[in-house]
Amino acid sequence: MPCVKPAVQRRVWRLAITGLFPLYLLACAAEPVDSTPPVQIEGMVMQNQTQMYVSAVRLLVPATGNFVSCGNMPPESRCSTTFPEAAYTGNPVEITWSQGGEIHSTGQFTVQLPGDLDRERPARVHIIISGPGLAGALIVQSEE
Repeated sequence: MPCVKPAVQRRVWRLAITGLFPLYLLACAAEPVDSTPPVQIEGMVMQNQTQMYVSAVRLLVPATGNFVSCGNMPPESRCSTTFPEAAYTGNPVEITWSQGGEIHSTGQFTVQLPGDLDRERPARVHIIISGPGLAGALIVQSEE
């Protein structure tokens, strides 16, 4: 039986441990808690529930810089648009608009997914401007 020097033996062990450690970490990696597919957003509806004209309505996702906007909306009207489906990631959004000569903003907030939303079907963001300086957003199932 050949004799292996202790220094070489230590080096072999070090290499074996160094090479196996990443595999050990991968084997122990936790699985995602929520493995359900992300909700796909395919469009947006903006609704002006006020008795005043609203303009320059914009939903912005600051983390990505993506936005959707609508120009002028008469009182009690809607503006809607579709776009290529995008996975909902839960990033904060901000709604801005002009009304009565003033610019309004909701500040950043997160839109929560409703518990009864069918994740297998696309959804839309529904923005409601309900009064001067008052707005919010919901995620609703798209109609087929």
